[in-house]
Amino acid sequence: MKKLVLFLLVLSCVAFGGIYYGNLHSHTSYSDGSGTPDQAYEYAKNYLDVLAITDHAYYFAQKINGKTKPYLTKLAAERHTEDGKFVALQGFEWTAGVGHINVYESLEWIDRNRESSLEGFYRWLVEHRKLAQFNHPISTFGTFDSFRYFPEADEYVNLIEVGNGNWSSGDVINPEMYGNYILALNRGWHLGATVGQDNHKPNWGSANEARTGIVADALTYDSIMDALWKRHTFGSEDRNVRVLFKSNQYLMGDVVFVDDLSPRTLTVEYQDTEKLLYLAVISQSGTVLELRPNIERLNLTLSVTPSDGYEWYFVYMKQMDGDEIVTSPIWFQIPSSVYVNSVRVSPEEIHEGESAKIYFEVYNVTDEEKEVTLSVLLDDEALREVPQKFSPYQVKRFVVPTKTLKKGYHRVSFLVDGKIVQSASFFVKEKLKGVIMIDTLHENDHLEKLKVLAEELEKKGYRVEYPKVMLKDLSGVDILIISTPKEGGLNFAKKLSQKELEAIENFKGKIYIVPGGDEEYRKIYLEQIKGEVVTIEELKKLLGE
Repeated sequence: MKKLVLFLLVLSCVAFGGIYYGNLHSHTSYSDGSGTPDQAYEYAKNYLDVLAITDHAYYFAQKINGKTKPYLTKLAAERHTEDGKFVALQGFEWTAGVGHINVYESLEWIDRNRESSLEGFYRWLVEHRKLAQFNHPISTFGTFDSFRYFPEADEYVNLIEVGNGNWSSGDVINPEMYGNYILALNRGWHLGATVGQDNHKPNWGSANEARTGIVADALTYDSIMDALWKRHTFGSEDRNVRVLFKSNQYLMGDVVFVDDLSPRTLTVEYQDTEKLLYLAVISQSGTVLELRPNIERLNLTLSVTPSDGYEWYFVYMKQMDGDEIVTSPIWFQIPSSVYVNSVRVSPEEIHEGESAKIYFEVYNVTDEEKEVTLSVLLDDEALREVPQKFSPYQVKRFVVPTKTLKKGYHRVSFLVDGKIVQSASFFVKEKLKGVIMIDTLHENDHLEKLKVLAEELEKKGYRVEYPKVMLKDLSGVDILIISTPKEGGLNFAKKLSQKELEAIENFKGKIYIVPGGDEEYRKIYLEQIKGEVVTIEELKKLLGE
């Protein structure tokens, strides 16, 4: 649900501090890329302020002249780093079936042969206290067990790629990575947005214009690393756009601890030769502001009121040429040892008179045991209030059922020791007219037309379901639609099993039979099933009424 916000748009010159442009994901011949680290750093100086070489760790077992590859890369990085001109970083990429993760500035390393589990990798990371980044979070490479939250690892995994790619078009921020960025934030991770070229060819920085913007005090090793640890970043498909997102003295990436839910000021600044076509301020509660400025310089101030004691905001931008920019979030959190996240209300579509289940996770962010009182409220009425004990960094998962619900918006609030640490809103639609099941398992004819009809029926207040394995579970179904088989197809799939026939015979609701093209099976179905024979058009009229 969108919120009302107050904002002031100023068209003026924008004063920016230090914004530097880097590529935090690249490879050399030390793994499956090209060239040496020296060649990569020297080449990148013509295109970037910062380059991180993150070769695949499973290549590191082979040494070069008795020296480890991370050590040799570190020596090259030190040779090529020059204050005010260029910062060279090194690290490695851990790759496993669950996903790929970069680790920065580490001479020690771990690979999938030594540790292939996510939990094992996180233990290694916490033990070695190194900065890490979730790489290209898409199903092809892995999404880290859907970003299952590990509170202790959250201190070290501070970055995430919202875009990744080496192709010349530079269209590297895609909907799946962007959606998984939001998913990770909703699971509880504190992550800064980046874009990586993931170079495997000798084109470090020149593959396209995709960059990670880094807001730092100076172009020095210490300042750049400090900014990356603090998530002071944005991911961009434009090579030199200047973007700032802040709240008073706090920058994108910062966690702001607050005592109450009073209004907060956010500022967005943009400057580029390419006009800003679209801007949205996104929060955990939804989109709070959308604009189409169509200008080259922007200074936007808005006031927002957090919904609860754990709220984040980031900015999404799109330029006239299609280039996208995604900032790191700013978090507003009430101080607590225990938080709630991963809130989900099921089913997604709820109708008046139905109940729902609320799924959520509760976790301890400290290294000490904690005992708290957890309260779950629905529209300010208690659903559950229980004491809970947590071991250090423990995550617990809960499911709480609701009572039957009325039409309209509802709000679930989660309190820890009386402080609201999370909330979620959901909408209950008007009462269902009925539940319709459409058979799709028996080479049924007219399925495309029936799917179009299903969309129309859902708009009119019906719920449409489809059998998954067999046409036998008809509990809760009011209307059954069976289209007899089409011509062709597999004869064995056209036959109704004895269990299916028994379920249909015992069904108490209305049955509509739509004649299909296979005459033989049409006769069989009409002999086996007692129902009203109708055409698609007749169905539309009958159910539309």
